[in-house]
Amino acid sequence: MNDSETDSQSINALIVFRENGETDNLFVPILCDAIKMAGIDVRCSQKEFWESDTTYDIIHFQWPEEVVGWTCEDPDVIHRLKERIAFFRSRGAHFIYTRHNIRPHYANDIISRAYDIIESESDIVVHMGHYSQTEFMQKYPDSRNVIIPHHIYQYTYKEDISIERARQYLNLPQEAFIVTAFGKFRNREEIRMVLGVFCKWNEKNKLLLAPRFYPFSRYNSYGRNILKRWASRIGYYLAIPLLNRMFNLQAGANDELIDNCDLPYYMAASDVIFIQRKDILNSGNVPLGFLYHKVVMGPKVGNIGELLSETGNPTFDPDNKQDILRALKEARRLATWGQGEVNYAYGMENMSIRKVGQAYAQTYKQASNG
Repeated sequence: MNDSETDSQSINALIVFRENGETDNLFVPILCDAIKMAGIDVRCSQKEFWESDTTYDIIHFQWPEEVVGWTCEDPDVIHRLKERIAFFRSRGAHFIYTRHNIRPHYANDIISRAYDIIESESDIVVHMGHYSQTEFMQKYPDSRNVIIPHHIYQYTYKEDISIERARQYLNLPQEAFIVTAFGKFRNREEIRMVLGVFCKWNEKNKLLLAPRFYPFSRYNSYGRNILKRWASRIGYYLAIPLLNRMFNLQAGANDELIDNCDLPYYMAASDVIFIQRKDILNSGNVPLGFLYHKVVMGPKVGNIGELLSETGNPTFDPDNKQDILRALKEARRLATWGQGEVNYAYGMENMSIRKVGQAYAQTYKQASNG
């Protein structure tokens, strides 16, 4: 065993994240395994952060919402967060923060304050691109920062699925050119952006696959508001089938999660992955698209725009429909020219689980050595 392996194995780390594994975002469970593969003794637990007296060398924050709660409204949690950080620091812990978002998607004052505390208290901040690091250093010029890319999802989903088999499984037409917008549509602007451009696109046999598109629900999502509840259910059962036929869509309700067993079939069935965000820092759909040999198009914003431009994938101004249409046509050409294979090769070389795990292990050692 060499010295670096000995150093790694002597580090005891805690990633502050739910320990039950119940999440539709597998970034952290995969990252935890990758860091273990690099020789670090690491575990995931939110409860351990709040209740344990265990001494850790590294406390690793991901989303601040995972620390305080995604809908937290308890003002006392800010005081307790400061106390717990001070407690672990008094025991010799160093803090790492992986920056997923610039600000919370659904912010309130408490969660925003939790962001401020975690950002300012972390010894090293990990960014997934230069954009994030540059933006962060404007606010914290004395911060220590490193860039480690988003890992691809190797060994996580079934990968050897042919496009024909995937389309058969999802009951999709074999001859269609399928553009997939994966993930929940968060607002009307994202719906208008994607649907407006897709309708203008003069492409034969086009199909938009958007499993979490419509703001309708078959569940009682509006509590006691009977009118909204029934409008939502009518929209679910009547409007969705009608709109899907009218606009060449295969789209579902945005509150229905995609099972992790079905997710690889959506990726494999696609010709192009469309990142439908107007304002975003990172997206797991980019490395996921790369893993499945797909062309990925997305907004010219955040780390996403940086990565897509660097790898030769189409980017667009999310406020310019003509520019989005241009990017869509470019994605169509690139899919024919084999850009998806280029993306796969790039992902395997630069974003593999092994390489990312080793980079985090090195960052842990740097933090531990002060």
